[in-house]
Amino acid sequence: MQAQNDSKIQPLAADKPYKWIRREIEEADPYKDYVKIFRLSMEYSGDSDFMNGMMYALTFSNFIPTEWGSGAVWRKDGGKVLHSPTERLYETLLHNSTWWYYGPHHPRTKESITVINRRHQYYAKQYPGAFSHTLDYTYVLCFSATLNHRFRLRLGLSGFNAKQKIAAHLCVKEFANLFLVERPGKPSEEWAPLNTVAPFPEDWDAVMAFCEDVENNHMAVTDAGHMVAEALFDHFAYCNFPPLLRPLGRAIPIALSLPQLLAAHRIKPVNPVLSRIIIFVVGTFIWFMETFMPDPKVAAQEIFQEKMRTRKAMDREERRALDKGFPEVFEKDHRGAEAKCPFVVHEKSG
Repeated sequence: MQAQNDSKIQPLAADKPYKWIRREIEEADPYKDYVKIFRLSMEYSGDSDFMNGMMYALTFSNFIPTEWGSGAVWRKDGGKVLHSPTERLYETLLHNSTWWYYGPHHPRTKESITVINRRHQYYAKQYPGAFSHTLDYTYVLCFSATLNHRFRLRLGLSGFNAKQKIAAHLCVKEFANLFLVERPGKPSEEWAPLNTVAPFPEDWDAVMAFCEDVENNHMAVTDAGHMVAEALFDHFAYCNFPPLLRPLGRAIPIALSLPQLLAAHRIKPVNPVLSRIIIFVVGTFIWFMETFMPDPKVAAQEIFQEKMRTRKAMDREERRALDKGFPEVFEKDHRGAEAKCPFVVHEKSG
């Protein structure tokens, strides 16, 4: 069991060596220090809205290629991915960062996942059965465990080492104790923890195999899934590129996405030459930062907490102002592309 002294994590001191993350991973015991290793593997990538938005766009689109999943996200009018996409992005990053930083045993992680469970229970009243599929929950956890590893391999960089693989598996396996699965026809208080209703993959190789099985055999083509993916990719471009360069911005997360995902969401792949350029540029940038620049000394969670202390109200207003213009831009770009696509830009989902 993970040592409980992780419940009082202190921000990193400024006197860390120039390159310290790899050294601390190598010195840690993956069976005892798996929370620390997973934190070091996930939380120290610098403070970059561009990278955060890119990873969110190409990650979240993997979680909704089903009728029930995409329907609950797109809803009747586009939901938050259309009407409050920046706010949704920020909230998702904050929750994920809390889990990766504090680990599955910390009270803050449990409070965060309780918020997610209650939200699922609320929407289950509108979409009965949508949150009862154990494969969805397990895939999200397995994908999260392997995300950085597979992303780095995609860019031609080194993936997780043996200790990181062990730690990632053990960490997300513990998260399976916290997520509640809907029991159709039962009240919310009778929802069950994932680990009590579905076996979790027993090791890293099984986690990888589970991801590949879902991606090869369980991704369905849906109209709502198509629109969610379009909104995610378009929102990344909308936030990070001027109008004339948004086609290029949109191409970046698409070029880095799984081909199975693009097929399921009916997203046209990027031109092969442009795709290779994007992969080379992103990979080279990360390689340069890791090779020549000092390792970050502040985790994403610490950055989030500092922003919340000093700029919370201002940041919220900035996100809302940014979101205000997105539905109109999205509608202009996509109206008529899909006969069944709902464009009710004057209504907002909660």
